[in-house]
Order: sequence, then C-alpha cells, then structure tokens
Amino acid sequence: MSLKYSLNENLLTPQPDDYSARPQGVKSHDLESIIAQMVSKGSTVTRTDILAVLNNFFEVVGAITANGETINTDLFKTNFSISGVFEGATDGFDKSRHTIKINTNTGKVLKEALAKIQVEKITTPEIIPHIIEVKDSISGSVNDHITSNGILEITGSLLKIEGDHPDNGIYLIAEDGTKNKVTTIADNKPGRLFAVLPTLTAGEYTLEVTTQYNGGNSELKAPRTGTFNKPLTAI
Repeated sequence: MSLKYSLNENLLTPQPDDYSARPQGVKSHDLESIIAQMVSKGSTVTRTDILAVLNNFFEVVGAITANGETINTDLFKTNFSISGVFEGATDGFDKSRHTIKINTNTGKVLKEALAKIQVEKITTPEIIPHIIEVKDSISGSVNDHITSNGILEITGSLLKIEGDHPDNGIYLIAEDGTKNKVTTIADNKPGRLFAVLPTLTAGEYTLEVTTQYNGGNSELKAPRTGTFNKPLTAI
C-alpha cells in the first residue's frame, strides 16, 4: 500500500506555477478496525480482552491529563501550553481569557512508521464547475428548451461565480461560436444559479459556466470553465 497524493494549485502564493501536494483517498481506522487487525495476527487474547485493556488505557491517559500531567510513550508524547494575555505579573489564570491547550508529538513507533511510507502520485482531480441540470423557469423544460429573456435555473456543484477575472460568468454559445453572456444573476450559489437570459435568436446553444470559485476560502488564480453536456434550444 502507498500514500496517494495529487498536486494542486497553491492558492497561497502569487506565482501561477506553484503547486502543493494533497493526500488523496486516505483510509481511516477506528478502534474496531485496529482490534480486528490485532486479532487477525493470531493473538491469543480475545477481542473482549483487547477492548477492555484499550478502554482502560484511554481512561488512565485521560485521568493523567486531567491531573495536569503529560504522557511520554513510544506512540505519542504530550505537553501543555496556555494561550491568552496576562495583564501583569500578578494576573492569574482566567477561563474567560485564557485557554489550556494540549499538544501532541509523534513517538518512536510513529516516527519509524513515517519513514517507511511509500508514496504514489496520482492525477489531480480537476476543480471545474459541474452542471447537472438546466431548467427553463418559463416553460418548465428540463435540459432541453430555453426561453429568450427568460430565467434559467442551473444546478450542480462549484457553480458560484466568483473572482474578478473578466471571463467569469454564464455564457450561452451559439452554433457559430458567438458568446452571449448573462448580465443578471438572481441567485449565485455553489449548487445553484438563477440567470436572467439575454435576447437569443432561435437555435441551439451550449451552456458554459466560468469562475474562479474552488469551494474554499481562496479563489483559483485562473478561471475554470464547466460545459453542460447537452445542447439547449432557444425558442
């Protein structure tokens, strides 16, 4: 097994070619999974015994921590820190202004395991708007006809029009390549757009959504375009 990762555009730097690695598809193991693997290795100790010992371990670790003491094992180590400002040397701890934080560091077992991890680069999932359904609010047609100067409801994911790039927006592209940009967006959400259509001549159009929205707090450095996979006929 290997730790799979992809390279994603680094939104924290101004350079357009900066990328950062992001782990992908990492499997998580809970207590039951760990116990099952311990039993499968041929341990003479039963699942019930293992669960009892681990629960006791957790209870003791919690009690030690509650006493203001730290843990130092081959698995992990803990220490404390206190955040907040103290107003002078005579000021005391106040729960409304100060917070105790517990910090953990890897122990010997995890450090050795970390050095053994094999990594595998995979293709980066592309962040683009995804259009699932297009509904004409005038005629009620879904994924078929649209009404000139009507209202279009577009549903999908990563649809929100965001960013200051001039290419951002909703477009109806005619068969001859002419781009008709929507100038009024009544509802602008990641999963749904309400667009007031411009004047369209009769014929087939391709719907495109272009945006710098990426689903997080930072915008994409360059706009991405999602194209609806069905032609729409203006009536």
